[in-house]
Amino acid sequence: MKTTLLLLSLAASGLYADEARFDPPLKGAYLGVELEKTGRGLRVVAVKKLSSAEVAGIQAGDLLLAFGDFEELPRWSVRQLWEALGKLPGKGAYQVTVLRDGRKLQLKITPDPAMVRDARTLARRFRNHYLFRGLEKKRGLLAGLEADLIAAVRTSPSTQSAYEALNEIIDRFDVSHTAVIPPWSYASMLGKGADGKEVFHLGLTAQKIVDGATERFFIRELMYGSSAREAGLKIGDEVRAVNSIPFSRSPRRTLAGYEARHAMYTIQVDTEEMVRIEIRRVQGEAVRNYDVRADRASTALDSTTRSIRMLGPEAPGLGYIHLWNLLSRETVTIFEKALREELGAARGLVIDLRGRGGQVPVLKAIAQRVEADGRPAALLVDDLTRSAKEVLAYMLKGKKGVSLIGDTTAGAVRAAGYVQLENGARAMIPVNARIQIEKLTGGEDLEGRGVDPDIFVEFRLPFLGGRDPILDRATALLSTPRGAARGAARRRRL
Repeated sequence: MKTTLLLLSLAASGLYADEARFDPPLKGAYLGVELEKTGRGLRVVAVKKLSSAEVAGIQAGDLLLAFGDFEELPRWSVRQLWEALGKLPGKGAYQVTVLRDGRKLQLKITPDPAMVRDARTLARRFRNHYLFRGLEKKRGLLAGLEADLIAAVRTSPSTQSAYEALNEIIDRFDVSHTAVIPPWSYASMLGKGADGKEVFHLGLTAQKIVDGATERFFIRELMYGSSAREAGLKIGDEVRAVNSIPFSRSPRRTLAGYEARHAMYTIQVDTEEMVRIEIRRVQGEAVRNYDVRADRASTALDSTTRSIRMLGPEAPGLGYIHLWNLLSRETVTIFEKALREELGAARGLVIDLRGRGGQVPVLKAIAQRVEADGRPAALLVDDLTRSAKEVLAYMLKGKKGVSLIGDTTAGAVRAAGYVQLENGARAMIPVNARIQIEKLTGGEDLEGRGVDPDIFVEFRLPFLGGRDPILDRATALLSTPRGAARGAARRRRL
């Protein structure tokens, strides 16, 4: 009852309606038919199974004469019809007139939202994929996959809920690098949209933690140089609300591009928009409000560059860099420069490998630079250290002067490709690069296992208040007299 009253109050004030633009109702009308233009009009070539057209009774060979208010279909091209259907609401019933065996028939159809096309695309990709076919004998998930994905879209009230529902089903396979990434998240990951324009965002990711029947969201990642970090938000802060709407129900909340099991979300914003984020830093204390403006397009390269620093009085002589991801060769250039210049005087290095992965050539180059540098190095890892970063951690583990500190990595080392879906969304699907990766790990398969640290550090996200126990343990290790002496003896510059 309280939830209902809250939403009614928000709607009455116009606040929720304004926010709702970030999570619109599903749109488009998808029939599930193949059409061809003939001299007599649009002819149905085939009707897809499980489609709204099949349910309505449309058959192959039917000529479409009218659809709702579209009464001149015989004069239309197939493209004209698809474009008109794409502008319709995602839910609703329409009357369809077809010509069959010389008779006009009036049928009633409730088209699917256009996103059902994505559901079919996903199902087809999985059915034809070597990896998922191999899993079928063990798990038997493919047989009902298409029906489940279609039903998930049909029963979803909005765009974001549909993305979440699709990801929950896909996650049944328990395969890394398998997810649907919403359009806004995909663009913000790259820092650019499909039109090439910069995508301004806040630079934060929150993780959902479930405690019984309670869902709470805590900031897990903050990009260096981002507006969220510079506004004073900290890792471990509980995100309570955005613009006065509880975050659990905020239309701005969207999946951040990880697999569903990680429950990672980010906040959608318009360029230069100011949003108010309500957080709780300490359990039981009063909430705090932070006004954060989306005034920049933070990228992985920006974040890596801005992370570089000497750690200061609390860790004298130690240098720090967070390799935000390993997707670009420019990351190697930034790393090399940091070792020579900003961190040139450091007697020990803290190299943060938490977060997303990257590409094999980049990780190989980074590994070579770390070994060649020779200074004591602590590599920070946790359960979100994934993909190329895990391989990098494995390659450097056991090397002289190198220590892995933190938690076991994600065990998500499959290479991935991206498939274009509706409205700019992308499906992240594994590609076959196992041999290439296992060459770097000596044949060791890290998928589902990850890499164990040399020194385990418990990391409890809620209410950290910006503290970083993994970093603290690394600086303590490198600050020992033994570490300092080893660094002085072995220091070599690139």
